[in-house]
Amino acid sequence: MAFPHGGSWLLDAKLGVRMLAKQPGLALAGGAGIAVAIAIAAGGFSFTYSNILAPLPLDEGDRIVAIELWDPAASKPEHRSLYDYHVWRGALTSVQEISAFRTVTPNLLAPGAPPESVRVAAMSASGFGVARVRPLLGRYLSESDEREGAPAVAVIAEDVWRNRFAGDPAIVGRVIRLGATPHSIVGVMPKGFAFPVNHHFWVPLRANPAPALPLTGPGLSVFGRLAQGVALERAQAELAAIGQRTAAEFPGIYGQVLPRVAPYTFPVLKLDSPSDWAGIVVMQGLAVSLLVLVCLNVAILVYTRTAMRQAEIGLRTALGASRGRIVMQLFLEALILSFVASLAGVAIAAFALNQMTAATRHIAADLPFWISFELRPEGVLYAGALSVLAAAVAGAVPALRATRRQVRAGLRLGKTWTILIAGQAGFAVAVLPPSVLHAWDTARAALAGPGFAASEFLSARIGMESGANLFPARQRELMRRLENEPQVSGVTFAMSEPGDEHGAGIETQIGVGRIHEVRFNRVDPGFFRTFEVPVLAGRGLDPPDTGAATVVVNQPLAQRLFGGNALGQRIRYVGDGDSAPWYEVAGIVSDFPAGVSPNMKDSELKVYHVLPAGQVQPVSVLLRTRGAPSSFSQRLREIAVSVDPELYLRDIRSLEEALRKEQWISRLEASVFVGVTLSVLILSAAGIYALMSFTVSQRHKEIGIRMALGASRKRIVADIFSRAVVQVSAGALLGAATCAGFMNASGGGPMRGGSVAVMAGVALAMVVAGFLAALGPARRSLRIQPVEALREQ
Repeated sequence: MAFPHGGSWLLDAKLGVRMLAKQPGLALAGGAGIAVAIAIAAGGFSFTYSNILAPLPLDEGDRIVAIELWDPAASKPEHRSLYDYHVWRGALTSVQEISAFRTVTPNLLAPGAPPESVRVAAMSASGFGVARVRPLLGRYLSESDEREGAPAVAVIAEDVWRNRFAGDPAIVGRVIRLGATPHSIVGVMPKGFAFPVNHHFWVPLRANPAPALPLTGPGLSVFGRLAQGVALERAQAELAAIGQRTAAEFPGIYGQVLPRVAPYTFPVLKLDSPSDWAGIVVMQGLAVSLLVLVCLNVAILVYTRTAMRQAEIGLRTALGASRGRIVMQLFLEALILSFVASLAGVAIAAFALNQMTAATRHIAADLPFWISFELRPEGVLYAGALSVLAAAVAGAVPALRATRRQVRAGLRLGKTWTILIAGQAGFAVAVLPPSVLHAWDTARAALAGPGFAASEFLSARIGMESGANLFPARQRELMRRLENEPQVSGVTFAMSEPGDEHGAGIETQIGVGRIHEVRFNRVDPGFFRTFEVPVLAGRGLDPPDTGAATVVVNQPLAQRLFGGNALGQRIRYVGDGDSAPWYEVAGIVSDFPAGVSPNMKDSELKVYHVLPAGQVQPVSVLLRTRGAPSSFSQRLREIAVSVDPELYLRDIRSLEEALRKEQWISRLEASVFVGVTLSVLILSAAGIYALMSFTVSQRHKEIGIRMALGASRKRIVADIFSRAVVQVSAGALLGAATCAGFMNASGGGPMRGGSVAVMAGVALAMVVAGFLAALGPARRSLRIQPVEALREQ
């Protein structure tokens, strides 16, 4: 195959641009589809690379590792590793500077500043050595600070020093209170330092001595740095040998727990098992598959356009152009299209990642410090590679087929075109209805309202790091004081915020063995009254229900599981076998919240249990205020500190903000699905149009001959359109059957509600596209003079 060289490249590129300009429909439809697909693939790759594959942004960050105990039976880590931490520090040589930390959330009490709950890393001093970052001022923690009885000291981050203490140059030695304990500030870390996860305060980890038995004590996260020249596999082998010795010493305790070494970011990001990695690989594979599917649609368009250029291709061949030169020129046309589309895709991906940054700004303090939603250079290179793949699929493949010797000799109609037309329609009808419904659900979540006066409520999480036995009394006192506040018109509490309930599976006594997904919450008896949730039947929750097997359910659960007559029915949670207790339904309340919520797309079925004060911590306190909720935030902190300095408050925000923040993600997801759906719909319709238009235009001689033999125009038109309708309808029926089969196989998950109407609408769109495609060529063919057709024949 000969390739162009020198100025031929530029000449072919100019020709490619001119040909695309002559085919604006192909350029717009194909370019839009490729751009959306590349945006999804490049954005996903950029996020994955930045936050998972790239080294930790510290000196030799790729050599920092996490060490943990893994419970295969429970498929989760065992953090009670204080005993093992001491064993590993003394015996493990392939990992150096072994350190540990735990996160605590005391109140920060400083003179002249309002109280605030802060995230503090109680970390061993060696952790700063692992990070290899020198302090901006003073020193960081030392091993002497970890001894019992040593003075309480703290290190703060640069942003805390600047924002909370106005950049005081004499900050070292200043005393602050973390909870009830005064701490002397001994150092300030430089800007951007938030190791080990996203921390801005550090205090010594008092982890001596080791407990007598393993799997006791507080939960810890252990980490270190691989020794020079040591690979992760070698460290794992040495750790496994140490684990075997420990298991032999304590066989009853370590029967199901295995030690393991992993890249530092994996446990933090919950990448605990091969299935988690498989999910990431599958998502990237789906993104690339979407691009290939889009490009196959573009390839069909390109093939039909190329087939219509047989005269041009034949002339160039006669003038000495090789097949390779012609294929390369056609490939360059597709490459120009895919390159421009990739630029648009990169812009879309950058915009979407910026929106992700805005959407997660309210939880930025909870995200690991290395998490980034920026488009990486690696993501741009990945987009470039995908544009070449797109050009190969959409340009080179149809070019090679269209320039084959037998094709150049003359294109003949046959089963291939019928299969392509039917396949195009079938693909659209099979794929688009689930996407349309999912896009609709996502858009509904992005636009729905909460269904109650969320703007009047303030939400906060409360708990105590120490003195847990005092928490019930402290919570009751806090609630009492808040009820007496003139700005507060109602106070209640719950295990979870409304709309953010935990999920579980239940079965009913009349349908044992059939599992129903629900969301459950434990709430204060006054919960429904405070939120003005009407009790539709039976009663609400009362204090005597504490410890009783009594629940309240919402109306959707009562309707779906019991036909509306749920009072007196019994349910139980699955997972504990036959020993699980049965709960009797004592009341039915309306659905709440009725609109947007963090778990809106999960089950709408809800179960409520009564929650006594102090039984669960942390717990959500929910206040209905007489003014703007945000104006009461500082007063809430002051009241909590006055009750007990150890009583911390987290996530103080209006309930409307908590619910509405979730809509940013829903809106972004909805825009992605809408873009993909529209791209596939347009490409499918354009593909059918191109195929049908080509097949009809190729029959103009046949039509002229039939007219010369006496066939009426009406009969010819009916034949053209009937063939078009049969081809498209056959594909639509096949696609509908495929879609329905997938729906049944998946339990109806991807499609709900108006799935039949959506399938009918997509099928109608394909039929209309086929009709319009046949209309123009049919009209042109009817203008052919029979004598001219016979002369050509």
